[in-house]
Amino acid sequence: MSGITHLRSIDICVESPQKLLDFYEQTWGLRSVHSAEDGARIELRARGREHHVLALCVGTGSPARICLGAAAAADVDALAERLHVAGAEIVAPPGPRVHAGGGYAVEARDPEGRLIEISAGVEEHAEPMDTPHGPDRLSHIVLNSVNLTASKDFYTQVLGFQVSDWYEDEQMVFMRCNEMHHCVVLAPGEWTSLNHVAFEVASTDEVMKSLGRMRKAGYDSIWGPGRHGPGGNVFCYFVDPVGNVIEYTAELFEVDDTWVPQEWARTQENADVWGTSGGITPDVIATMANPPRSAGGEGKEKNQ
Repeated sequence: MSGITHLRSIDICVESPQKLLDFYEQTWGLRSVHSAEDGARIELRARGREHHVLALCVGTGSPARICLGAAAAADVDALAERLHVAGAEIVAPPGPRVHAGGGYAVEARDPEGRLIEISAGVEEHAEPMDTPHGPDRLSHIVLNSVNLTASKDFYTQVLGFQVSDWYEDEQMVFMRCNEMHHCVVLAPGEWTSLNHVAFEVASTDEVMKSLGRMRKAGYDSIWGPGRHGPGGNVFCYFVDPVGNVIEYTAELFEVDDTWVPQEWARTQENADVWGTSGGITPDVIATMANPPRSAGGEGKEKNQ
């Protein structure tokens, strides 16, 4: 495919990272592995070996950064050259990575201004995290796009992603960089923003256990449980305390080069082939649209 191996992590902007730390540690199941001295950035790991899968950063507008993995420094250099030839804005040329975990990275902006980091040699944890519950890894992110065609061309033609499937009229485009059916998905939007972040757990049973645990903590699902048509993954969506949509997911299809992409009708039946979720509602769609928030506009717990 490309020199990109996987989706490492995502940075999301919040007014106060510390404010969300308890939710993502105690309720969602991640664990803090690094915090800046000034508290402006907190990195959290999942149960897998990846250094971190989520960073909470001071600011407004999300995502602040999308971090992609590469196999080696030479792959980072090759991708940096492709970004340069394509005319992408290079924010930081290839060199030592400045964030915790070290490594070698390049940073650039995609056509809609999202900051993309491609890194190799980032420190991994020696062992999986021994916790009774929580996500194993970052599964995928869905991005609201005001220029979906330009963004799709960037991710496929410049970064080397492959399209796995799409909804009719490109209402969603599912893209992959490895054997997992998708790790980056584009959805048309009125503004460039984060639609949702999906975290993988081990099985459908773990999705259901996670739903039960979240309900006990006072966070009911806004959509799900159900099973998607494209990708085949089981899903259950929630809203974090400042309005970001997050998902527990499992059983995403694994595909290879024999996979034939297809167009899916944009129907409730394809959005949830089980028919158990109650259907995606206008309120859920509006929440996933994730309009820009002004400073101080956080803190309303939308799903309790």
